[in-house]
Amino acid sequence: MTVNDALAAVVVATALRVFAPDVRTLTRRVLSAGVRVGAAGLLEDTTRSAAGPTPPLEPSRDEEV
Repeated sequence: MTVNDALAAVVVATALRVFAPDVRTLTRRVLSAGVRVGAAGLLEDTTRSAAGPTPPLEPSRDEEV
Protein backbone atom coordinates (compact mmCIF):
# COMPACT_ATOMS: atom_id res chain seq x y z
CA MET A 1 0.00 0.00 0.00
CA THR A 2 1.47 3.28 -1.07
CA VAL A 3 1.00 6.68 0.52
CA ASN A 4 -1.40 7.65 -2.26
CA ASP A 5 -3.59 4.63 -1.52
CA ALA A 6 -3.65 5.50 2.18
CA LEU A 7 -4.53 9.11 1.44
CA ALA A 8 -7.29 8.00 -0.93
CA ALA A 9 -8.75 5.79 1.81
CA VAL A 10 -8.65 8.72 4.26
CA VAL A 11 -10.35 10.99 1.74
CA VAL A 12 -13.10 8.46 1.07
CA ALA A 13 -13.66 7.87 4.78
CA THR A 14 -13.82 11.62 5.44
CA ALA A 15 -16.23 12.21 2.57
CA LEU A 16 -18.52 9.43 3.82
CA ARG A 17 -18.45 10.86 7.33
CA VAL A 18 -19.22 14.38 6.11
CA PHE A 19 -21.90 13.64 3.53
CA ALA A 20 -23.65 10.59 5.02
CA PRO A 21 -26.06 12.62 7.23
CA ASP A 22 -27.06 14.79 4.26
CA VAL A 23 -27.62 11.77 2.06
CA ARG A 24 -29.71 10.11 4.78
CA THR A 25 -31.82 13.27 5.23
CA LEU A 26 -32.33 13.68 1.48
CA THR A 27 -33.32 10.04 1.12
CA ARG A 28 -35.86 10.31 3.93
CA ARG A 29 -37.35 13.49 2.40
CA VAL A 30 -37.67 11.91 -1.04
CA LEU A 31 -39.25 8.76 0.36
CA SER A 32 -41.69 10.70 2.54
CA ALA A 33 -42.69 12.88 -0.41
CA GLY A 34 -43.34 9.72 -2.42
CA VAL A 35 -45.52 8.36 0.36
CA ARG A 36 -47.51 11.61 0.48
CA VAL A 37 -48.05 11.58 -3.28
CA GLY A 38 -49.07 7.93 -3.21
CA ALA A 39 -51.49 8.47 -0.34
CA ALA A 40 -53.02 11.47 -2.09
CA GLY A 41 -53.47 9.38 -5.23
CA LEU A 42 -55.17 6.60 -3.28
CA LEU A 43 -57.48 9.07 -1.55
CA GLU A 44 -58.36 10.64 -4.88
CA ASP A 45 -59.20 7.23 -6.35
CA THR A 46 -61.46 6.33 -3.43
CA THR A 47 -63.34 9.64 -3.61
CA ARG A 48 -63.88 9.17 -7.35
CA SER A 49 -65.18 5.63 -6.92
CA ALA A 50 -67.43 6.69 -4.01
CA ALA A 51 -68.98 9.44 -6.13
CA GLY A 52 -70.01 6.94 -8.78
CA PRO A 53 -69.15 6.68 -12.42
CA THR A 54 -68.46 9.85 -14.35
CA PRO A 55 -71.10 10.81 -16.93
CA PRO A 56 -70.11 10.51 -20.59
CA LEU A 57 -68.92 13.69 -22.27
CA GLU A 58 -71.23 15.40 -24.73
CA PRO A 59 -69.83 16.27 -28.14
CA SER A 60 -69.05 19.95 -28.60
CA ARG A 61 -71.48 22.00 -30.66
CA ASP A 62 -68.97 24.64 -31.68
CA GLU A 63 -68.96 23.60 -35.33
CA GLU A 64 -71.45 25.17 -37.69
CA VAL A 65 -73.42 22.81 -39.87
